[in-house]
Amino acid sequence: MKKSLKMPVSVLKLNKRELAGYSLQGVLLAIVFGYFFYRSVLITICLVPLSYLYVLYKSRESGKKRDTELLMQFKEMLVSVCGSLHAGYSLENAFTEALKDMRQMYGDKADIVRELIIIQSGLDNNRDIVSIIDELALRSGISEIESFAGVLSVGRRSGGNLTDNMESYIRVIEEKAGVIQEIETMISARRFEQKIMNAVPFLIIFYVELTNKGFFSILYHNLFGNIVMTVTLGIYILSVYLSKRIIEIEV
Repeated sequence: MKKSLKMPVSVLKLNKRELAGYSLQGVLLAIVFGYFFYRSVLITICLVPLSYLYVLYKSRESGKKRDTELLMQFKEMLVSVCGSLHAGYSLENAFTEALKDMRQMYGDKADIVRELIIIQSGLDNNRDIVSIIDELALRSGISEIESFAGVLSVGRRSGGNLTDNMESYIRVIEEKAGVIQEIETMISARRFEQKIMNAVPFLIIFYVELTNKGFFSILYHNLFGNIVMTVTLGIYILSVYLSKRIIEIEV
């Protein structure tokens, strides 16, 4: 059955606090742009609805961070499941034990705990563990979890060694985690520099206005000035986007 979504999935994944926070930041950003580039209340009001684009951008960033966290939590879940399998538990009971371990490790609000609660609910209703993990893979959209779901399905049908398969996936995720950590270490300083450079144009305008009253007056409240400032705003947004892409490394 197809679901009809009124907004992108990335936004739907945000909790109410995150959505409110990003929306407020977007509105404040629209006000800053309206003041520095147009000095017009009317244009500023027109810019406010565009703050939705900022919410989409931040939701994408937040989604990437949550995906990475979920993958690391999923790895710890596999470690717990493997331990239970070695101890003689069935696969279903191993996931039940993993729920207890993840609650102690991450708390009830962690994404992996919520997913394990869904898994436990499915098991209580006598659903097949393979189909439940398939649904988890679809919800997460994380390639490693999707691959694990496929291997689990094949392993259950063919009678393969699930413990060995899980341990191999744990190693794969640990290697990816190491690469992510190295990249974050390398680009953290560059990311901080980028944020400073994004603020520099506004600081320059503010300083010039503070020391030379009316220096930019010719650019406001007239058609030519509005065109020039709109082009300038477009160049600024493009520059921010390109600088973000330069330091953004996909793993």
